[in-house]
Amino acid sequence: MLQRQAIRVRLLPDAQQCQLMERIAGSCRVIYNIALDQRRWFARPGRRINYASQASEIGQLKDEFPWFGEVPYHCLQQALVDLDAAYKNFWSGNASAPKPRKRGIGDSFRFPDPAHVMLLGNLRVTDKRRTRSIKQATLKLPKLGAVHCVLHRAIPADARVMSVTVCRDASQWFASVLVEREVATPADRSDQRLVGIDLGVAQPVVLSTGKSFKLVRVTAADQEHLAQLQRRVASKKKGSKNRRKAVLRLASFKTRQARVRRDAMEKATTEIAKNHGAVAMEDLRVCNMTASARGTLEEPGRNVAAKAGLNRSMLDVAPGAFRVRLGQKLAASGGVLMLVPPAYTSQRCSVCGDIRAENRVSRDSFVCRACCHSEDADLNAAQNIRDRALGLWGDAKKVQVAAGLQMLLAQQAKPKRRFKKTKPKTTGGLPAQACLGRGLCHGHQGRKRDAATRPGDPISRVARSSVLQVRE
Repeated sequence: MLQRQAIRVRLLPDAQQCQLMERIAGSCRVIYNIALDQRRWFARPGRRINYASQASEIGQLKDEFPWFGEVPYHCLQQALVDLDAAYKNFWSGNASAPKPRKRGIGDSFRFPDPAHVMLLGNLRVTDKRRTRSIKQATLKLPKLGAVHCVLHRAIPADARVMSVTVCRDASQWFASVLVEREVATPADRSDQRLVGIDLGVAQPVVLSTGKSFKLVRVTAADQEHLAQLQRRVASKKKGSKNRRKAVLRLASFKTRQARVRRDAMEKATTEIAKNHGAVAMEDLRVCNMTASARGTLEEPGRNVAAKAGLNRSMLDVAPGAFRVRLGQKLAASGGVLMLVPPAYTSQRCSVCGDIRAENRVSRDSFVCRACCHSEDADLNAAQNIRDRALGLWGDAKKVQVAAGLQMLLAQQAKPKRRFKKTKPKTTGGLPAQACLGRGLCHGHQGRKRDAATRPGDPISRVARSSVLQVRE
């Protein structure tokens, strides 16, 4: 079967390459915001501007703003692809409405054509036993040339590069190389012994077998250092160089914390997926669990500070990301991930099945009032999750499969959706879709143009003001 994998590479660009990457990221951000303004202003009931109509107007935008020609054309196209995907997710109810991109937040651009990307040096390796870091690797990208990089994982020789996404994380640049390769279909391991996993605050990850994993937590010293960096940013004058330096130090600290947490989570999920073929977890609603207890002015909440601390501790564990990564790794290795309802898993005795709130003596200890069974609270909850996935609670219909080998194969066998090319409508000899740079109207042929959509209208002024921000 075909397997896609993203390999993250740290780039080591020189000063000129770093400046060009900032320019490319800024241009992609500007064209994304202009296209978003166009969709907001010119969308009408029954008429929508799609990716094809907006991509055809990039040439007109280059004629009006020649400095767009310094940016690779494919990167500008991919910015419109991202906007189109954001709107599709919004219309399907899977995400909120697209918002304008801000400078310095999520700066990235993508090269979708593998023919324009070249892997040089020791990026590819055929020896599977070679696991040491490769320091002398080079990634050749359009307009940027050869960029030195640090590769900690060798790209297999039989892998085909699909795309390269370059992003900035604080002061560092990274490239995510998406590769595709043909691998043997893994053996089905879903019939192995089922294990339950409980995610908590006292012990982040506890298995029903008794094994636990300690994920990296934010300590009190980290919180104090973070508050100190935030105070330094607040004390600096906006727009000054000292404020930029303080913001960079704050971003670097947060980035390092995120990398450490992600590394611990990846190691834990890899070990679980490697040693267990069937795993059960709670179907947690993290958004509801971490909601604020502040309340309103009429009905203020109680224990707001304690609830805020609990929310931070729960978000440190990252249950949603943990479940996603574990499901992906289980599916790739032939395993299966099952989700069970979380109700009463912490109050039920795993021995006699008695359910009552008094069984949970404290955050760490569990003592059954019926059979006097005493055990660690998180371990007892993990065993209840396992029993519920096995159907011992009598509600097997509520158990759902979140990820597995069969679902992975079914997704690959699903045919790709093909779209028919339609001829765009015209408006007095003009394209029906609005022009990105000139703000033309969007309507039926023969309809009188609105006064607010003529050249020099607010749309055009918004486009020009957005474009000029990249030169600041």
